[in-house]
Amino acid sequence: MRSLNDRLTNRIIYNKKLINYGFKIHDNKYMYSEKICNNQFEMIVEIKDNIMTSKLIDLVNEEEYVLVDVQDSIGEFVGKVRQEYEGKLDDIINHCTEIEIFKQNQTKQIIKYITEKYEDELEFLWEKYDDAAIWRNKQNDKWYGLLMVITEDKLGINSNKKVEVLDIRYQKEESQKIVDNKNIFPGYHMNKKSWITIKLDNTIETKRIKELIDNSYNLSLGGKRIQNRQNDLAQKVYEYLLTIPEKKVVTYKQVAEYLGNKGLARVVGNILHKNPDEDKYPCYKVLNSKGELAENFVFGGKNIQKERLEKEGIIVKDGKVDLKTYQWK
Repeated sequence: MRSLNDRLTNRIIYNKKLINYGFKIHDNKYMYSEKICNNQFEMIVEIKDNIMTSKLIDLVNEEEYVLVDVQDSIGEFVGKVRQEYEGKLDDIINHCTEIEIFKQNQTKQIIKYITEKYEDELEFLWEKYDDAAIWRNKQNDKWYGLLMVITEDKLGINSNKKVEVLDIRYQKEESQKIVDNKNIFPGYHMNKKSWITIKLDNTIETKRIKELIDNSYNLSLGGKRIQNRQNDLAQKVYEYLLTIPEKKVVTYKQVAEYLGNKGLARVVGNILHKNPDEDKYPCYKVLNSKGELAENFVFGGKNIQKERLEKEGIIVKDGKVDLKTYQWK
């Protein structure tokens, strides 16, 4: 088994990209296997706790082919095997990892948050500036975030210390109120009336920054577009409810994934809370990821939700539904 961590220097592994590439999760590890060299060998790659290892199995004798890792090994055959094996490893790293430009823990938390909630990844648009990247709203291609490494003097601070900062949209009429020129500054390199800049050094809680990112994302949609989008989403949610078979339930996340963004799970909950026709649209069939009933079920609380589910033949025990039995796939 060979360690590949020397190839991961200054790179970040993205779990979603691993899954898209073909990795499977087994025993808390990401595992990938593929036959190469005309099916004579099988390469196996494992990732656990951000440690990546690989090995090559000779399928003739089911043993590890160690010669491929011995640099002194020469010969045409070994050379061809090594070339294909190394090329495949390079392909995995190129497709499943990205260069780690931003190193602050808070910055990494923000990147993870946006990746998981909005499924947007950083775009490095400028060849000369590899320490600046943007997030773009897929709905209309408008930016809602800009990550940069700059010196503090760019923010009006008497220091040449490098810092990681986040530029996000903010309400024009309110931007002057939130700017304190200590932790939050007028938008650097952006419109100072409608953008703000935040230093990602933990002086502002990550939870608060996430809220500001959500606000920026919504602002990037535009006022009327936000309302139109909400209406469109609501219509899709209600139409989806009509397709759920009898004696089956779904989760908020499941509905959100149907909408194309698992980060919309809370939005789905808000839409269901405004259900215009309880008899037509069976919102009682939507549960959380643990199969639990809604404490504030809009049409009478969780006891009413329980009654409706049981009337349909779905067993509710201790306020939960067994998703393994009743979840609609």
